[in-house]
Amino acid sequence: MSSPAPEPSNDAGLVCARCHRPVRHPTRNRTTAPDPRGRVWVVLRRWPDGLICSGCYAKACETFGTCERCATHRLLPGRGPDGQHWCTDCAGGIGNFTCTRCGQEGWNHYKGVCGRCVLSDRLTLALDDGTGQVSPDLVPLFNLVLAMARPRSGILWLTKPHVGPILAAITHHQVPLTHEGLATLSPWRCVIHVRDLLVACGILPPVDRFLFLFEQWLPDWLATLT
Repeated sequence: MSSPAPEPSNDAGLVCARCHRPVRHPTRNRTTAPDPRGRVWVVLRRWPDGLICSGCYAKACETFGTCERCATHRLLPGRGPDGQHWCTDCAGGIGNFTCTRCGQEGWNHYKGVCGRCVLSDRLTLALDDGTGQVSPDLVPLFNLVLAMARPRSGILWLTKPHVGPILAAITHHQVPLTHEGLATLSPWRCVIHVRDLLVACGILPPVDRFLFLFEQWLPDWLATLT
């Protein structure tokens, strides 16, 4: 098992073993003056190669490839003495990243539950058409978002205040699932991103984003002219 970050007597001079950025212990006062070199990151783990900051920990839990020690293709959070990418078994002492639900390795959003499983749950809830299942029309969107390389980004996206209402509007047919229907929603920046996703997964046909926005804006502008 990986060890929690130690409680040092003084945070001054501590750096992450991987990115060499200044770090501080998470239980210490957040008002501590930052290092002159910039932002001070929080220490999350002490692994065999040293203190690991929150950013490097997240990156380690999302790095997949072929282990340079055992040649197994899997999650590679560990580091060898010369910076080699190692799996958990070869690195030792960094913990278990296998999800208890899907059996896959990866970044765990909750203890024993990976981010992709959490993203699946939240997407299902956001795109539920009232039957307890994802709306059939939006299954391609569900699959596209769920397949993203960093599930953390998808989870964060779903927490944005405007995303839920927009997804609800198209899921419950409050607006037509068309470019024109989406144009009636707001805010427009968030709508554009949802539109791009719907185009990318094949639900909506491709459209020139800027020409479409101009066509939507022009009538209202002309109406203001005398």
